Amino acid sequence: MPPNVITITNQKGGTGKTTLTALLGYGLASRGYNVLLIDLDPQAHLSSLFLKIDEIENVDDGAIQMAQGLRFKMRNINLGTRGEIRLIPSGLNHIVQVFRGQIPSWDPMAIYTRISTEPAISRFDFVLCDTPPELFPPTIWGLYAADFVIIPSNMEELSIAGVKLLLNAVLPEVIYRSKKELRILGVIFTNITRRVGQGAISRIENDLLRFIKRFPPVIIERFYEKPVFKTHVYRYDELRDLMYRPRRWELPLRRVIKRNIELSSNVAQLTSEVIDRIQNFRRLGP
Repeated sequence: MPPNVITITNQKGGTGKTTLTALLGYGLASRGYNVLLIDLDPQAHLSSLFLKIDEIENVDDGAIQMAQGLRFKMRNINLGTRGEIRLIPSGLNHIVQVFRGQIPSWDPMAIYTRISTEPAISRFDFVLCDTPPELFPPTIWGLYAADFVIIPSNMEELSIAGVKLLLNAVLPEVIYRSKKELRILGVIFTNITRRVGQGAISRIENDLLRFIKRFPPVIIERFYEKPVFKTHVYRYDELRDLMYRPRRWELPLRRVIKRNIELSSNVAQLTSEVIDRIQNFRRLGP
């Protein structure tokens, strides 16, 4: 049985894509699922959570090579979980390859093809694709490889605008052209404080519902019935600072999660809701 491919994306930067990918990967592996992380962002933030900087300065067997049809290597990530976690990293040198046009920008199915044909990937239960905040080839590869899309956003107006842009101008085209039955699991609010009231969140969700219901029925039915996740990823200073901490690979994500009971519970709730939305996908009606 092929893995469930979840692509985490928003065209606005700073919405928590990488943090969400790492937390969900940990949460799924803690449940005993085998998880493959693919870092499609040449900035390599996801990779830098788990690998030393000198290991990602010059990567010649990572996500770009995977898209090129070349040899790639899955790194083992030991977070003490029941299921295994592997990573196909991005490298800082990949930015140069993008700049020089040395990536298969003509093939939106580049990552889909490798995932669907590589025997080594078939043993994973989930593949999580972290994407850049721009609509250039690596993001497009992630979208066309996806069975499911999760859209992280904070409460800031530009982030919500980025969500609407993705829903209106990008995902419909992917839905029509993809070789998969792409489904949108919903929007997850990230890095929000507990002072944010449910009323504010409900207003945004109702606005998104009205926005989505203007789409053609063939698009509407690809959305989960509740477009905003019930679970939110709250603001935790240690988690927020981890991405910018020197030698962050020496402070395992597991320790950050386990020593914060509230964060640990938040990750467990997030993981449960993602699994439930996948296993019991209830389509949005017209």
